[in-house]
Amino acid sequence: MATKVNCLPFTMPSMPRLGLDDLEDRFRRLSLLIYDTSVPGATLEKEVYPYLAPGIEFVGPWRRVRGVETYQVDLSGARGGPRFDLDVSQLSVRLCAPRDAGRAVVDGTLYLRLFPRCAYPMRVILTYEFDLIDGGESFRITRHEEIWRVADILRNVPFIGRSYDVFRSCSGYLFTGAVLLSRALAGRPASPEAARDAPGARNAHGRPA
Repeated sequence: MATKVNCLPFTMPSMPRLGLDDLEDRFRRLSLLIYDTSVPGATLEKEVYPYLAPGIEFVGPWRRVRGVETYQVDLSGARGGPRFDLDVSQLSVRLCAPRDAGRAVVDGTLYLRLFPRCAYPMRVILTYEFDLIDGGESFRITRHEEIWRVADILRNVPFIGRSYDVFRSCSGYLFTGAVLLSRALAGRPASPEAARDAPGARNAHGRPA
């Protein structure tokens, strides 16, 4: 007689519709649009604004704002200042354990074009935190952060950059010299007088001095 066995249906864990390659392509595109002052506002409204969460937070070296309206005002206002554009060197996206949120990191070079035919390169690290929505078919950016290298800013300023390089070279040698001097002083043997007067010192016959 056959035995009846109740088998529970096997289900695969849910996976986001957007793969890592898709997310990397989208964040690369978003970064190039956001950090290019030649991109018109209509393109930003169509390709960038739909990916912004209502409570998005922006953190930069000089300011920190919260809210999608403020973020959009700052983004459009940047088009009225100095020209700049971005070159992406590398990009990575990681999803959190529940696979309903993630973080994207962009490493690139921002070119400030303050004068015609003259661009000042500055390395910048961009981080985006996002939530997956619509069953993983899309996402919303909840936090956007800029990290700049102050060394790049100083090195590319006219007349100051050369002085900054000289200062770094001199300070490097001074620091190394200070370390070597401290080691030499710490390892220098004591003078005979100091050794004789030290507590517990003994004379040549092995008796206390």
